[in-house]
Formats: sequence, structure tokens, C-alpha cells
Amino acid sequence: QGGLGLVYQFLEYLLHLHNDNSLRGKLAESWTPNDSVDVWTFKLRSGVTFNDGSPFGAEDVVTSMERVLDPDNGSGALSQLNGVLSPGGTKAVDDLTVEFNLDKPFADFPYMVSSGNYNTAILPRTYKGDIIKNPVGTGPFMLDQYVPKQKATFKKNPTYWGKDEQGRQLPYLDTTEYTMVEDNAAQNLQLQSGAQDLQPQTVFQGAQALFQDPNLRVDIYPGTGIREVAFNLNAEPWSGANGKQLRQAVAYCLDRVAINQALYDGRSNLGFDTFWDPTVFAGSPNVPEERAQDYDKAKQLLSEAGMADGMNIKLTFAKYLENPQLAQLIQEQCKPAGITVELDQLSYDAYYAGDDDDYYGTTPWLNAAMTITEWGSRPAPGIYAAAMLLPDAVWSSSHWDNKDFVDAFNQYESTADEATRTELATQLSQLQQDDTPIMVPFYITQLRTQKKNVYGVQGPGSFYCDLSQCFVAQA
Repeated sequence: QGGLGLVYQFLEYLLHLHNDNSLRGKLAESWTPNDSVDVWTFKLRSGVTFNDGSPFGAEDVVTSMERVLDPDNGSGALSQLNGVLSPGGTKAVDDLTVEFNLDKPFADFPYMVSSGNYNTAILPRTYKGDIIKNPVGTGPFMLDQYVPKQKATFKKNPTYWGKDEQGRQLPYLDTTEYTMVEDNAAQNLQLQSGAQDLQPQTVFQGAQALFQDPNLRVDIYPGTGIREVAFNLNAEPWSGANGKQLRQAVAYCLDRVAINQALYDGRSNLGFDTFWDPTVFAGSPNVPEERAQDYDKAKQLLSEAGMADGMNIKLTFAKYLENPQLAQLIQEQCKPAGITVELDQLSYDAYYAGDDDDYYGTTPWLNAAMTITEWGSRPAPGIYAAAMLLPDAVWSSSHWDNKDFVDAFNQYESTADEATRTELATQLSQLQQDDTPIMVPFYITQLRTQKKNVYGVQGPGSFYCDLSQCFVAQA
């Protein structure tokens, strides 16, 4: 996530996410679909140049998209674009117009070429690789120095296209410096000592003192990030004929209110194992069931599945953010139902490691029997579903393949009519919650800490950290 925060300073996207997760134009000024929602036309911003002086235009968008769509490049952008946009589908109509010809109708496509799909940053058509040695972008800053795992410094891009509402040139800051500190407690101490001005993502666990510090301000943003608790339907015990009852049994063990209180002091929104949640995504239908902890129901499901004496399961996760604490809470809350959870904690690097020749088939986060994976904010429920719940999703830890869900999802994305989408979203929500390929216990409210004289940081928390309008007030 630190790397994403860095590239966000000098690379830009066609669209970006505002503080409320709504889409705003960035390198694109408008985006419109055809009647069947399978062709999207983007009008690009004129007068934009890359920081090497070369002009920005439609060919830069085409080459950037072709790069991430090439499966040999292994781009994470395919987690959303796979099955929606294929190589050759992006066309330059003229120098400031790009046409996306989709594989199928997809009403949520604009989110897929926004900062919400962070690998779709636009690079120059001449880009040959190695972004550190050749950090060319259209963003407000230019990378000046980068020392891996230590620091990065940026200087103002003097030719940046952006201006504020008063017409003043952006960015306001002349320079910025990022310091890499892996340990959360050490990060917090740097803030409290005054050595640092801003922490893009604040982890609530261990950060209570920041709320009490008179020199600091903790901003709170409505967030859609999650900790996905996935059941691998290719692995025992979730793969068998009774796997659904077993998955549901675990889900009924969770006290979501207590988890939210323990991890976030009650600041986050409760999740009920569906992405279509009106509390998080406005306009979504009511969730089918607000799952409360119910040990009688959990034991009944275990009995129906032939596990009346309980079962033993292993939960794999990285030592990162709140994942270890969440794993411990799941372990404790499953015990009264007779479910013994073995905790398998890996380092961050080990959790995401995999063989070069078969990464997706070997990495623990996609192949262990049960996992906790942190997902940054996604701006719409359909974007989450496309990335992890469809059978061709490259980031599916559950490996769920539900034909009814796929059919309803394709209908949902093939129309822009809100009434029809709400009806289909109701079906999708019911299917997801009922089959329980993953658990979504909460949606994270993002926290960001800065000195009280730091203003103007944009972006919905965590790594979406736009400093183009940031300034420091002098005493």
C-alpha cells in the first residue's frame, strides 16, 4: 500500500475517487455509454503534458490499457478487467477521444479505469518499463529520490495542468518526503514527536493516543475497505456437499458488533456477508439478514452437515494491519459452537509469495483453505464482485462458481436502469449471503492522521492520498 501512495503522487488516472468514493474526472473530462452499455466513450482533458514534456493523448491511454490487459504482464488490473475488456478493445477515435469496446455490457466500467483500480494509471506511449528509473507521469509531483524501504522525495511538477477553484497553479507544496516505517507503533511515535506531518493510513489498533494528542487531527472517512474472510471451495471441509452449512455455521459464530468494537472502537460499519449493503453503498437493497451471533443456529448447521461433535479448521493470514486481531476474535468466537480454529500467521511477504511459473496456483492468499485478506476501498459492490466472486476472477480466494450468481450479475451490469439494477442486486445479495463463499464482518472506516496545521489532503483515506491541494498553515 505504501507503493500505491507513492505512485499516486506522479501518476494519474482517467478518473479518480473523491473523499466520498464518488467518481470525478481526472485525465478524462466525460465518460458516456452507448444504449447497450458495452461501448464507453471517454473525452480526454486537453493541454496535459507528461513531466518529460511530451503531450498526453488518446494513444497514451491505448498503450497503457494494452499493457495491463496483456496476461503475460501479470497486472493486478486484470482482477477487475478480466472478462470485461480484452486486448484490442481500446481504440483512439481521435487524439482526445478514447472508445472502450467491452466484451460484455458493464454499467460499472468507469470504476475499472479509475484510481479504484490502481494499476490503470496512465503512462506515456513510449514507456519501456522500470518506473523507478523512468518516473514519467502527468501528476502534480515528480519523483526526485527513492531509497527502497527507507524514503522517497518528490518535487513540484512545474508544468502540472491542475489549478484550484481560484485558478491558482497546483500543487501548493514545493517538496514532499515520505519516510518508510513498517511498524505501526513506530509510525505513531514519529507523528507524536513532530518528526512527521502526515500518516496516510492510520490503523486504529494501538493508535488511541493519537486521538488525544493536542497537536494532531485524526480525520475519519467513510470507507468501503474490507477484511475478506474467504472459504476456499476447492479445499476441505468447504468443498464437500455439506460445505454450505459449514460455512454458514462459522458465519453465525461471529459477533460482528463485538468485532467492530474491539478493532475500531465501533467506528466501522457492520457487514453481513454481502456487498450490496445500503449503509456502505448508497442505493443498495436492504441486506437479506443482519446476521447476529447465534450458537444454536451454528450447532444446528454443524449437526446437519454431519459435524455434531464440532470440527477443526485452519485460518491463514498475514501479520498486517488488524488481521492478527481479527483472526484471534474469530478463533475465540467459534469455540462455543465446537469449532476449533488453528491460526496460521505468515509474514506479509510469505502470505503473498508464489511460484513465478504458477503464482495464482501457489500463493497462500488464493490457495489456503481459509484466509483473511485485506482489501482496500472499492467504489461499488459490482467492482468487488467482479474482482473476487466470479468464476473467472483472478483474485478469487473462495473459488466460488455459482451459475445463478453469474447470470444475475451479467444482467445487473448490462443495464443502467436503476430499478432493474435494484431488483437484480436483491437477488445477488441473497445468493452471496446464502452460499457464504466469504464473510464480510465489517466495512472499514478509514482514519488518516496529520498535524493540526496540515490541510487539503484529498482522497478516501489509505493509499488514495492526493496532496496536490495540501498546504501547511504557518503559526
